[in-house]
Amino acid sequence: MKSKMLQQLSVFSRQLAWVLALGLLINAQAHSDADESLNIRPDEVPDVCNAELAQIRVTVNGLAPGGILNVELYDDPEHFLFKKGRVRKVRTAAAEGPQEVCINLEQPGIYAVAAYHDLDGNRKLRKRWNMLPREPFGLSNNPEQHVGFPKFSDSAFTTNSLGADIVIDLKQP
Repeated sequence: MKSKMLQQLSVFSRQLAWVLALGLLINAQAHSDADESLNIRPDEVPDVCNAELAQIRVTVNGLAPGGILNVELYDDPEHFLFKKGRVRKVRTAAAEGPQEVCINLEQPGIYAVAAYHDLDGNRKLRKRWNMLPREPFGLSNNPEQHVGFPKFSDSAFTTNSLGADIVIDLKQP
């Protein structure tokens, strides 16, 4: 009787091991497919960070794993947060914890940065009926959110010959 139970336990253990191994393979494939499905174009990849280059080095806090981190650089106060005023947009896979993203600069100047965590990876900032973000969002200088559209002047900073280091704390919707 004991021998038969040990045999059944051995068979069950092998079956369980196969099920677990198959589950791990499926999970790994799902994560691999998710990375490929982020659809980050070559022109959207952040520049390699280098403190000796003229670039804006953005540290984004408040990220969770998954989805896409979007960082947008603006230099036009009249078109802040609109495509027409954007100098560059970079995207990268979002990772948990602080994440650094760098954008090379052609010249020093006055800039503002917007960042958001595209949780579902659909390449769009989901918004509520009142146009406020439904996904984690933040601006350079971390201004307090007021009623109405954010102002360039609240987020603007001046770069020097080596650019600037800024920190953005994403606000949860």
